[in-house]
Order: sequence, then C-alpha cells, then structure tokens
Amino acid sequence: MRTGLEAPAGREPTTVGSDAGRVNARPQQERASWTITKIASTGVIVLRFVGPTRTWEVPEFLGALSEMMPDDHASIIFDLRELDGHNPETKQPIKKWLLANKTRIASLTVVVARYATLIKVATAVIGLATGIKIKIRDDLDGETSVRNL
Repeated sequence: MRTGLEAPAGREPTTVGSDAGRVNARPQQERASWTITKIASTGVIVLRFVGPTRTWEVPEFLGALSEMMPDDHASIIFDLRELDGHNPETKQPIKKWLLANKTRIASLTVVVARYATLIKVATAVIGLATGIKIKIRDDLDGETSVRNL
C-alpha cells in the first residue's frame, strides 16, 4: 500500500537541512523519538513523541502508522506533550500522508502541553490544509493517560 511518501518513480527520496542524506538511515547510536501503540480494548492508535523529532524519522513513524491502521474508521492520537521544539520540515510529509489516508481516519486528536502555542498553530494549519478535523487537547498534564480520550 502507498503511504503518500514514496519518491516519484526513478527518483530517490531526498531531504533538506541538517538531516540531508539520512532519509531512511537511523544512526545506530540514536533512539527513536517516537513510539506507537494500539490500545487493545478500543483499537485507538497512539503515537507518542519525546524530545526532538528529526526529519529522517517522519517516514518511519508514518510507515508504522500506515501498517497499524485499519482500512477505515481509524482513531489516532498524537501525544506531543513531551515533544521538544518544532521541526517545520515534518509538516509537509505529514500533510501529504494525511491527504493520502484521509478516508481511513475517523478521528484524529493531538495532545499538547498547554504552553505549546506554535505546535497548536501548526496542527490547526495542517487540519485546514487537509480538511481533516483535528481535535487539539491541551488540558492533560504529563502524567495523565491518553487511553480514555
């Protein structure tokens, strides 16, 4: 299945900025900034981010999300409460993926820290650009589970 992130036929995927040349290559000493879990009782998929998200990680977590998602009525939570900073290079691939998978998504919730204004604005812009209603939650502290959202 296509995720909407593949390079055009005959071209290698590329990236810009400090991560150039490391599109699909994770340095062995670096841990991923994300984890993905499917809640067994509800089927909700939770992507949790801790620290900075490097540009070369985007195809990894979107690929994992594509594989875990059902064909339709997917409920997804992006938990960004422990995200460190904002990487603007992640916006376009995420937007492209959302457009390609829009029909599979029933609900999309982004959980952010109360003070994360830039992330809230970027999330709202992506929602407008894709036509996907994204619920933004900033009312949960760092210890509160997202399992019941």
